[in-house]
Amino acid sequence: MGLSSSKFSIDLKSLPPGFHQRRISARGVGFDLFIWRGSYGPVLVLNGATHGDEYEGPTLLRQWAERWRPPSLSGTVVMIPVLNEAAYYAGLRSAPADDVNLARAFPGKANGSITQRLAHLFDTQVLAQATHYVDLHSAGRAYELLPWTGFISHEATINRTQRKMAACFDAFWGWAGPFLPGRTLSAAYNRRIPAIYVECRGTGDVDPCDLRALDRGLKHLLVALGCVRAKRLTKLRPQTLRTTRDADEAHLQIHHPAPHNGLFVPSVKVGARVRRGATVGLVHALGKLGGSTILAERTGRIVMLRIQRSVRAGDALCTLAPI
Repeated sequence: MGLSSSKFSIDLKSLPPGFHQRRISARGVGFDLFIWRGSYGPVLVLNGATHGDEYEGPTLLRQWAERWRPPSLSGTVVMIPVLNEAAYYAGLRSAPADDVNLARAFPGKANGSITQRLAHLFDTQVLAQATHYVDLHSAGRAYELLPWTGFISHEATINRTQRKMAACFDAFWGWAGPFLPGRTLSAAYNRRIPAIYVECRGTGDVDPCDLRALDRGLKHLLVALGCVRAKRLTKLRPQTLRTTRDADEAHLQIHHPAPHNGLFVPSVKVGARVRRGATVGLVHALGKLGGSTILAERTGRIVMLRIQRSVRAGDALCTLAPI
């Protein structure tokens, strides 16, 4: 399991078979868990709302919590619809108390800020008990994405498992890259836990197509991990996988930064293919006439685009991937 952990406030192995609803909390932070405990097998952990303005994960996991009661289950499945409650109830990417991005705060600190305490609590109390992990993300309110699933490249055995997990979400393309610190997947990487993330379209809403794709993917994942037996599942479709050695390629927040405050007017759509040097949008200054033309940094496909028109200097405006 990798790193050692403190005593678990909820020891998953000690729970009797069946469905359980529990809450873990400490030092002013916490989250609710829905737990299905079966016979011996993998421990699959899934969560939504690592960022508070991403609603696809909470919607999917809450639906499953309401209706899923498998007659036979191998292993344990843990679903946390909303991990970052402070950010979620504020409708923001990060908790307003410290404005720290939870997906950059791992492994956290037991006596740190609210977000650092949350990262530490999740890492030591839940992730430490997992054998497989899925973090459900999306573009949030300010962006739109071309949905994908990804993972941190690891040693061959773990990579094969992660590739198998990602392939279950076959409506999305795949993106694998090097280790980046602070993420939920970084914590899983350090614990040698096969882990993937799934990015949905976002725009502050839940696309029905994305929700169906997530539901289908989760059904396939449970079968692929041996948690349940296959039941009339359609065959998985081939998935485009982009593997990069460039850690910055999938670092969404650093691409095409706004050169100054202002109004962003994009001239491209998500999914469009553009060539390096092509115009992707304009940032108009508000206090004076004129503005800045934003040019594509590389040739590729628009996989992320800012849809919130108001921008601050440094805000990422779009991301291109060579797919």
